[in-house]
Amino acid sequence: MMKLHTELTLLAALASSASLASSLDAQAGSATAAGAPDRTIFEGATVIDGTGAPARPGMAIVVEGDVIAGIVPVRDLSADAREGAEIVDASGWFAIPGLVEAHTHLASVADRETAEFILNRQLFAGITTVRDMGGDARALIDLQRASLVKEIPAPDLHFSALMAGPGFFGNRRAALAAAGERTGAVPWLQAVTDETDFAEAVTLARGIWASGIKLYFPFEGELLGKVVPEASRQGIPVWSHVSIGPARPLEVARAGVRSMAHSCGIMQAAIPDDVYREGEEGKRSGVVEVDLNGPEVDTLFATMKRNGTVLDATLRVMVPREWLMVERDTAEARRPGEAENPDSAQPDPPPPPPIDFRPQGIVVNCGLEEAIEATRLAYEAGVMIAAGTDGTSEPDSVFPALHEEIGYLHEWAGMTMMDVLTAATHHGAVALGLEDTIGTLEPGKHANIVFLREDPLAGLGSLRSVELTVKRGTLYYRRDFVLGAPPRPGLPGEIR
Repeated sequence: MMKLHTELTLLAALASSASLASSLDAQAGSATAAGAPDRTIFEGATVIDGTGAPARPGMAIVVEGDVIAGIVPVRDLSADAREGAEIVDASGWFAIPGLVEAHTHLASVADRETAEFILNRQLFAGITTVRDMGGDARALIDLQRASLVKEIPAPDLHFSALMAGPGFFGNRRAALAAAGERTGAVPWLQAVTDETDFAEAVTLARGIWASGIKLYFPFEGELLGKVVPEASRQGIPVWSHVSIGPARPLEVARAGVRSMAHSCGIMQAAIPDDVYREGEEGKRSGVVEVDLNGPEVDTLFATMKRNGTVLDATLRVMVPREWLMVERDTAEARRPGEAENPDSAQPDPPPPPPIDFRPQGIVVNCGLEEAIEATRLAYEAGVMIAAGTDGTSEPDSVFPALHEEIGYLHEWAGMTMMDVLTAATHHGAVALGLEDTIGTLEPGKHANIVFLREDPLAGLGSLRSVELTVKRGTLYYRRDFVLGAPPRPGLPGEIR
């Protein structure tokens, strides 16, 4: 059992969690009231509300404070509704829900300047909510508050508290995210075993205002039956990788986690049971070939669909890995000492060794092509797909990585533009457990809206025609966006 706090400290953490949440909401409301009129009407937009309903032209979106009060045809807007309101001419624009970046890492290493740079770029490109999937909670709490009370231009930030087997916490990345403390023994990075008091562990995660608990490998399958029900009892969602071996993907899905990350993990699900058992018994090791069209994968998808589990595909994170492999293969194809430039007097330096992202034991090879195919099959099976990147764009890019992920889901995984928009809005909200407050344009939900010059259903380029982002009722015009000085390079890696 972890002895991080006394029982009184745990109770105080719970109480302060509830009181701080109320306090922050109040401060956010005050910031909205101070910086904007009580009522704003966006008049004449074509609304694509994120529910899958057809586009509705000629609509007025009425915002009261930080909440959508109504969406009605402009012709039905009464004089009383207009009185005292700020009217924004949105004719010719298309309104979609604020985008949700479902998988990012802002504080694997605490660096406020870099995090603000990334968040600013995200907000002005239409992202109103982000989910951080593993970092230093001390930095994330600070950023979360600054975003919510609008001290900085940033999406609303939600973050995870990570739980994994003790074997993970020798990882340098984990040590960096717990700098100054003992990794595995802090509320945002907890080493768990069958001796763990999960009521205490979940309470600790809630006490630091984590929005969810992330499960990471190595994670024992029998522990799923302890942490997921306890988290549900305490009202906090559980997020996981698809593959967190020794727990298998189907075990994770059956446990009822809210979202599962990384399409490559689906390849692990395709390992036949007898082969997997041979690996567990030490009779077999190394790489095995699998069939994504087999019954194991069908069962996984059926379980995810039945439980409403979201697949956080993260295709974009595979692209840099693919580049590494291409560079390695290109270098190996040259004769020893041969330079890429024949006029050069010096041979090219050897490429860095490829990064091994695979868990130990029996593994399957998964590159970009396999990740795309797994995502496509999940989509065709009716699994909810969310848009998360597990990375960030180059420092000089004026648009964030989520726009690339959206493109990959459409062009590579074969998702329609309407379904891609749903992935980047509503399904991201479902993954967070916030579908009642964000993810669609409906009365009573947060006024998180993106206005585009071009029809987002017409093609990918239209998503970069951002005119205005509204987050909780506050307006951020794209014309006011300043990229700013790029963060310093060379920050250490992420907890994926």
